[in-house]
Amino acid sequence: MSIVLSSKGAKLMTLCEREGFKTLDQLLKYASGDSVCPAICMTEGCDYTTEMESDQDEGYCEACGGNTVTSALILAGLI
Repeated sequence: MSIVLSSKGAKLMTLCEREGFKTLDQLLKYASGDSVCPAICMTEGCDYTTEMESDQDEGYCEACGGNTVTSALILAGLI
């Protein structure tokens, strides 16, 4: 049986891996405790990560040049 993640879910898992978190819960706990949090580019094929404001959903991506970086809290639907 295959499990297919949504693009948001896949980006969250990539963000967890890149930031060194073992679980999504760990990432979200960390992200909710600061004024900035991990964020990832939502462009397909670009997995640029950085720290952005918690409510960011159109941050600038230094890798692909788009305004496509979204915070972990937005991706998880917590904001």
